[in-house]
Amino acid sequence: MSTNLMIYILSFTIISSTAFCMGFVDVTDQTGVTGIGISNGVAFIDYDYDGKLDLYVSSDPHDILYHNNGDGTYKDVTDALGISFVGDGVGVVFGDYNNDGYLDLYVPVNDGRDVFFQNEGGKLFRDVTKNVRIDNPARARSAAFADFDKDGFIDVYVVNENSQNILYRNVNGRFFEDVTQIMNVAHSGPGRGCIWGDYDNDGDPDLFVTNKEATNVLFRNDGVGFKDVMKISGLGEAGDSTGAVFADYDNDGYLDLCFGGNGRVFLYHNNHDGTFLDVTDNARLSISGERCSPTFGDYDNDGDLDLYLAVWKGRSVLYENNGDGTFTDVTDNAGMGAFGNSWSAISGDYNNDGGMDIYTSFTTRSNVLYENISNANNWIKVKVVGSMSNRDAIGTRLKLTTNGTTQIREVTAGTGYGSQDSSIIQFGIGENTKANILEVTWSSGISIKLKDIQSNYLIVLEENLLAVETPCVKYPLSNDKKTLPDRSCLQNIYPNPFNPETWIPYQLAQLSDVEILIYNSTGRLVKTLRPGTKNPGYYISKVNAVYWDGTNEDGETVSSGVYFCQLKTNNGVDIKKMILKK
Repeated sequence: MSTNLMIYILSFTIISSTAFCMGFVDVTDQTGVTGIGISNGVAFIDYDYDGKLDLYVSSDPHDILYHNNGDGTYKDVTDALGISFVGDGVGVVFGDYNNDGYLDLYVPVNDGRDVFFQNEGGKLFRDVTKNVRIDNPARARSAAFADFDKDGFIDVYVVNENSQNILYRNVNGRFFEDVTQIMNVAHSGPGRGCIWGDYDNDGDPDLFVTNKEATNVLFRNDGVGFKDVMKISGLGEAGDSTGAVFADYDNDGYLDLCFGGNGRVFLYHNNHDGTFLDVTDNARLSISGERCSPTFGDYDNDGDLDLYLAVWKGRSVLYENNGDGTFTDVTDNAGMGAFGNSWSAISGDYNNDGGMDIYTSFTTRSNVLYENISNANNWIKVKVVGSMSNRDAIGTRLKLTTNGTTQIREVTAGTGYGSQDSSIIQFGIGENTKANILEVTWSSGISIKLKDIQSNYLIVLEENLLAVETPCVKYPLSNDKKTLPDRSCLQNIYPNPFNPETWIPYQLAQLSDVEILIYNSTGRLVKTLRPGTKNPGYYISKVNAVYWDGTNEDGETVSSGVYFCQLKTNNGVDIKKMILKK
């Protein structure tokens, strides 16, 4: 394996080799995640980075954040973590806007102003809506994060029903600015949903927007702006749409598109030339309801993506991918098929047993968590982390090849209808015990290949230009200054970007010899700073943090550009990106 990448592997329980049968069981009551009132958008996320999928439910009269206890149950921590606002939340999307290692929260609000919460180390969510300059009083329906300009900070697109949609550009993790007009994505639907995905394989995220009683819109990202290509895309005139998702259902290396509208489900095959072809009938897909919101997942771990449809005013449906371009309705055999007004559904392995589970929200009954009890095929999970790219690695493309079959996935933040699937990528590999090649390409363009990947493991890959040996979880400073840090790691460098000097704060969990190494973007060592042996504690002020004046070992001022700061201690290393601007 390359030394230019953080790689560590976590083992889960290996699934036994018994006869396969796709199956699910309703575990809503025993897990305690029924929701309350009218539930809308939902999200599988790990807000406290403890390795377990937590669950967020956007509801009326109030939203709910459920913490995963790790024993098959969840706990409502909404009030304890400070999540409260006035309004009717209709969607949800999580993303680390300031690259501090913790997922922040954007809530689109139906009756009131949208709310943005900053995650304070997984222990508190603080309302920073005004501070980050989010100001959307319209009737919002959904939102999705993506780094559309690939500057290393995630941006957010917001869909409104009674006003123009908004594209907020993230300015260096400090605040957002409205660039809707500049980027040519001004659109008044009335809107319902939005998803990002690189459908033309040119390396940047494109945008699909669904509308109520109006034609949907496909915006192609040309690198300097967006172009409305709906009329030439072949996507048809379907309106009254809700949820949508990009996914490569036929493993041909291109993202296809599935969405609901006009009492139908639509599956469009990507023709590899910027256009799509309606293959819904050939794929044998249909619904008995007004509209639907899709989520894909390889629920049987056989190497292709299956499809679950959350249906409004009808029965939700599970389709198994036959691997030949067609699907089979296995809803009844799988033990699913709840009736009601289902708003959205998400996929993720909530109990870390290797089976992709499904959570569905309803407006007329309790929500449902379906545990996947399929028990035969093998799998590989991948969690990617960005350094030059955004910390969430949103927009990263993964490609897994197993015995001649290649699957692709993209890391996204915003799927279905105002909802969010787990960002941990899962590949099913059937009876194979390993995959041949895993290729990962971050939005920065950095790409790596791994060979002979063993099955039934979670692999965590961090995009670093420098060798990093030990992962470092970021923790917030305690209000009690006498409390010692839990980990040794870098804090946020300030100022950053800088000219010509900056301070490098850090924290130590134990007595340690400390070195700070500055590298340029090619991996060349520029400067070594040696604070010496330090006691456990926080070194965060200008008095005790490490100071760098922007010079090299010879005292010469270095040029503008991207630099990397590496903290070396007795119990590990950590790295942060810095930008010198003149």
